[in-house]
Amino acid sequence: MNCCVKCFTSSEIKSMIKSLDNLGDCDYCGCRNVYVYNLQHDNKGLDEQFNNLLNIFHLGEELRIDGFSEYKLISIKDEFEKNWKIFNNFNGGKIHRFLNTLLEQRYPEKIEFLNNQVGIIEWMNKDYLEENSVLKGHSWEEFVTYIKHNNRFHSKHVNYKVLNDYIDTITITVDEDDFYRARISNNAELGLEDMGAPPPSLATAGRANSEGISHLYLASEKETVISEIRPSIGDTVYIGKFPIRQKLKVVDFRLLKSLDVFSSDDPTRYAINLEIFHEMTKAISKPVRSGDSKLEYLPTQFFVDYIKGLNETESAGYNGIIFESTLSTNGYNLMIFDPDLLSCTRVERRIIKTLNYTHIEYAID
Repeated sequence: MNCCVKCFTSSEIKSMIKSLDNLGDCDYCGCRNVYVYNLQHDNKGLDEQFNNLLNIFHLGEELRIDGFSEYKLISIKDEFEKNWKIFNNFNGGKIHRFLNTLLEQRYPEKIEFLNNQVGIIEWMNKDYLEENSVLKGHSWEEFVTYIKHNNRFHSKHVNYKVLNDYIDTITITVDEDDFYRARISNNAELGLEDMGAPPPSLATAGRANSEGISHLYLASEKETVISEIRPSIGDTVYIGKFPIRQKLKVVDFRLLKSLDVFSSDDPTRYAINLEIFHEMTKAISKPVRSGDSKLEYLPTQFFVDYIKGLNETESAGYNGIIFESTLSTNGYNLMIFDPDLLSCTRVERRIIKTLNYTHIEYAID
C-alpha cells in the first residue's frame, strides 16, 4: 500500500517521503505519478515517527484505574481527523486504516490504541500542566471568565515562558505586498488622508485593540476588506491601498491551527495546548458585531497587548499580527500596531450592488 506526499499536511512527513525519490501511484488519495511511501516495504522511519507519536497516549482502561476522567478520553482516529494537522482530508476511517497498515508489522502492540479510547496522562498531572500548558492547565473558558471578571491585566493563568516559545514559532516576516482598508461613506468623498486608522479619541474596542488605542486594520484582498466592514446594498465603499515596501515582523495567529507535531520537540506539550490554540484562533478571528459587549474582546486584547508589550520589555520589534478572516475565504487580516508605519497611496470607490449570504440549519430543541 502506497501513501504519498499529498496525503499529509505535515511538512516533516512530506519531506521524509519526498526524500526517498520514489514516484508512483497513491492507494489512499488516488494521485498518480507522485512521491510515494510503501507502508509494508519502505523501512525509512515513517512507522517509527507515528509509533513515537502514539507513545504519548495511554489506554483508557489503564487510565480509569488512576481516576482519569471519562470526558478526557479520545479516539485517535477522530482526534487526528478533527484537531491534528497531519493528514490532508482523511476521514477517521482512512486514518485508522493507514495507521493499522503502517504499524502492524513492527509495532503491533499499538494496534489496540487504534481500536480503543486513549488519553494523555499528563492531562491529570498538575505539575506538568503548570510548567508546559500556555494556560497552566486551565481551559480557555476559565481564562476568559478570569480575564473578564477578576483581573484584566495580570493573569495568573498564563505561562509566559511557554507562550513566548509559541509566539516565536508563529512569527513571520511580511514584505513587498499590498494590503487594503475600506470605509463606508455615502455622503462625503474620502481621500488618501481619510483612509488611515482612526485617531485614538475615536478608536473603538476590537478583537486586537482596547478602546482608545488606535491600530491599523488591513486585509490582504479587496473582497476581504469589503466583507469585513459588512456594507449594505447601495452603500458607497472607499478602498485604500497600503503597500508594504519594508520587512514587517508579525505574529501570524493562523499558524496556530497548522502547527506540525512532527516538528515539535515535545509532542505531549503540543497535545495539551492544541485545544487552547484552536479556541484562541477562533476568538481572535471572530467578527466584531455592533451588539457585542466590550468584555468579549478582553481575552484576545490581552494576548495582543502582551505581544505589543514585548517591544518595550525585550525590544522584540513586533510590528503587528495576522489573523484569519471568517467573513471571506480568499484573504486574511493584518493589524499594525503603529498606524504611521504605512501610508495609503491610492483610493478607489465602489458601489455595493449585491450581497451573498450563506447559511446552515440548526435544530431547535
